[in-house]
Amino acid sequence: MTAIRDQEAGVTLIEMLVALSLFALVGIASFTTLDTILRVRERTDGRLEHLAQLDRALLIFGRDIVQADPRTVTLQDGVLSTLGHDGQTKRQYLHDSNTLSREIGPRNADDLLRQALIPDVSAVTFRVLDRDRNWHLAWPDPAGENEALAVDIRVDIDAIGSLRRLSSLTRPAPR
Repeated sequence: MTAIRDQEAGVTLIEMLVALSLFALVGIASFTTLDTILRVRERTDGRLEHLAQLDRALLIFGRDIVQADPRTVTLQDGVLSTLGHDGQTKRQYLHDSNTLSREIGPRNADDLLRQALIPDVSAVTFRVLDRDRNWHLAWPDPAGENEALAVDIRVDIDAIGSLRRLSSLTRPAPR
């Protein structure tokens, strides 16, 4: 004997449980996917901010070197110092407490404004290129009267590796 279901009857308890189970599985899958997306976004945002910080630091370095008077470049004990074309603005780059720092201020000031550019730096190396295309780890060159043409910076960062920036010096405009 076959059972005929009444057309006006509701859903059975089994059908309701199956529907609720499927709905719960879809909800759990959606939550897991959303959680994964949010975690990836958080990591990506942190990396992008770190890359932007590195980009800003190298951009500032490049601009400072372009604005520096080549005759005033000094490199002693790992500290790069320059004066601007105006002869009044002093800029220094140094590696201090695992940070690449920039100091800027008036030429004769005792305290320069310090700006931390890149954290977690294991080493910083500066080199100066002279007119004869020789690199120097100290400048001015005690052996001669060469003019500096470019400055190279190499920054070793613990989490990334090495970054390098070569910036050419420009001569001041004639007066």
